[in-house]
Order: sequence, then structure tokens, then C-alpha cells
Amino acid sequence: MRLSSRTLFLMRALLGGALAGFIVLATGVFRHEGFAFDAPILAWLYAHRSSALDQTARLLTLSASAKVLAPLSLALLLWLWYRKGRWTFFLLGVGGASVLSLLMKEVFARGRPHLFPALMPEKDYSFPSGHALGSMALALALGFAVLDTHPSVGRLVLALGAFWSLMVGLSRLYLQVHYPSDVLAGFLVAMGWVFGLYLWMRKN
Repeated sequence: MRLSSRTLFLMRALLGGALAGFIVLATGVFRHEGFAFDAPILAWLYAHRSSALDQTARLLTLSASAKVLAPLSLALLLWLWYRKGRWTFFLLGVGGASVLSLLMKEVFARGRPHLFPALMPEKDYSFPSGHALGSMALALALGFAVLDTHPSVGRLVLALGAFWSLMVGLSRLYLQVHYPSDVLAGFLVAMGWVFGLYLWMRKN
């Protein structure tokens, strides 16, 4: 599939926007340890808890956990390899994003939210959200991996995958295990990494 000049421009613009947005968030975490919008959003979600939403949030979080994403990614990688698809891109997209998530958590070492009781307490660092980063990277990497050969399928995967990832990010906020800035940073890192990798591999 040959991408139009408009599509390439949009992807480059999204790449630049993702990088710029992450720099803003990273600077805020380093200098001020957070943002003014973090607490009000968590407070609103806490005030609207219900048993049904509790269960939904837990299931969404589980769907993007390492014990689900790891075997799912491996299965998709083997499928792409068998079908002679862009398995190298998918491997680097998902694997590279996972490495970035682990490294950034150690670099920023931001503690978990403690404003309200968490429904599923976590012990590792908070910034960026690994669930948001991993789910978005998987969705984008899979979508772009099949976009060249099956454009309609690729676009559908991108749309559905992005929606799923957004719901995963929201579940992390609802469970009170991440600040909104953590989740937003996870999305931006995944977008920046996968978009950049896709554009670079098409060029080379």
C-alpha cells in the first residue's frame, strides 16, 4: 500500500505531537511531581464507583496485563511470520515499547496515587502507565503490520485497538492505580515509538 502524501504528513504530525506532549508531561513530573488536572479526575471517578463498573474495570485491566499481552503478542508474531507479514516491525513495535516502559518507570520513579483507595493496588512505579503504553503499542503495531497488504483490515484493527486501549487507560484511572498524566504519557510514548518506527522502516 502506498501512503498518500496527506497520510504521511498526518503521521509525521502525530509523531511530532506525541513527542512534544510527552516532553511536557515528563517535565511536569520532574519539576512539579504532577499536574493540577490529576486529582480532580481521580476524585470524580472515585465518586462514581459502582460494583458493575468495578468488575468492568478489572476485566479491562486484565486484558492488558502482561500475562495476557505476552502470549497474545507471541501468537500474533508467529501468525505474521507464518503469513510472511511485517513480523519484524511488529516485534520491534511491541518489544521496544515494553522496554521503554520499564526503563522510563525506573527513570521517573513516580509513586502510585494515594488520594483514594485503590481497587487493585500496584507496587511498581507509576509513570508512564505500562497498561496504556502496552495496549496502544500492540494495537498500533498490529494495525500497521497488516495495513500495507490489507488496508481495510488494518484500519479496522487500528480503530478497534485504539478504542480498547483508551478503555484500558480509563480502567487504570478508575481503579486509582494511575494518575491521568501517567496514562496520557503511556499513550504518547506508544504513539511516538510505533509511528516513528513505521515511518523509519518504510523509508529504509
